[in-house]
Amino acid sequence: MKDQFLKALRNRRAKVAASIEAEQARPAPDHLKVGMMKKMRLRLRDQIEFIERMNRNGQPSVVPVVRRRSFRPVLQGQS
Repeated sequence: MKDQFLKALRNRRAKVAASIEAEQARPAPDHLKVGMMKKMRLRLRDQIEFIERMNRNGQPSVVPVVRRRSFRPVLQGQS
């Protein structure tokens, strides 16, 4: 399972890198979008390196996965 997770992270990072290249190849690239994608690519790299560091000894270890919750404002009158 750990290998599948690493493989998925690597594939996602490759897709983000391809998106960055495609955006930069446009005549008028959106620099804000490129910046966000570069930050995402760095976060993915950090996650991959962290997991590889934890598994350097070849022993299985728990992979911490943090998921963000989407922000949904509570409307008045609803609880």
